[in-house]
Amino acid sequence: MNTINKNNSTHSQHNAVSEKHNALIEECNLAIVVNNLQFSYSKESPPVIDIEAWQVPQGEHVFLSGPSGSGKSTLLNLLCGTLTPTQGDITLLSQPFSSLSNRQRDKFRARNIGVVFQQFNLIPYLSVAQNINAAVYFATSKISKTAGDDKLLHLLDKLQLPSQVLHAKADALSIGQQQRVAIARALINDPQLLIVDEPTSALDSDARDSFMSLLKDVAGKSTMIFVSHDKAMESYFDRHCSISDLSPSTNHAMSSFGGIEQAKERA
Repeated sequence: MNTINKNNSTHSQHNAVSEKHNALIEECNLAIVVNNLQFSYSKESPPVIDIEAWQVPQGEHVFLSGPSGSGKSTLLNLLCGTLTPTQGDITLLSQPFSSLSNRQRDKFRARNIGVVFQQFNLIPYLSVAQNINAAVYFATSKISKTAGDDKLLHLLDKLQLPSQVLHAKADALSIGQQQRVAIARALINDPQLLIVDEPTSALDSDARDSFMSLLKDVAGKSTMIFVSHDKAMESYFDRHCSISDLSPSTNHAMSSFGGIEQAKERA
């Protein structure tokens, strides 16, 4: 009986600590909370990511920099839930994200996280409308078709895309148009968290400036993590973080492990 009481007491204390932690997150309006986060691609390899603590308030736009192979894309994959931590916790929008099942993470990501990939990841043989509406489908949105169409047209207008583009196949678009369609797909569900991975690498300086002004405008109040190795992009953001500052203990391992990590980031 004493053992049972002791276990119940320990369980109650653990719940109380968790509730206090969640209440603190909500009180501070934090979109991202990372604690003791580690990730390795295998048991034999050193950690690619080792972050003791990182917090991002809701609505903040953060520029995350680091050279190729430093772990930026790995961190993004952890924040998106396509990778799970080897150790530690990720809390997103007050939800224990890294503790969710794969199915729960997929549902949470579809409803709350918008991602703009470096290669855009549009389905080439589908129309622009079909590519964007796929994100609506996976989010199991309750919005009516009429309301959804109006919302899509409004978003295209903000992104300076003509409505006729909706019927075009994705692979018939210019790079700049594909980029804007990728943003529309990421924003169609009004995500609270927007993750943008090296989206300007194929753009010249004029196109890059235009894109960044547009992105900052349409991102609105969403929390945004913008990743790039181009330090010139810092000027667009109030807060700058480098992967080497977030994960300092992994830097020494990059010289020997960088080739593997670069391969993972290119995949």
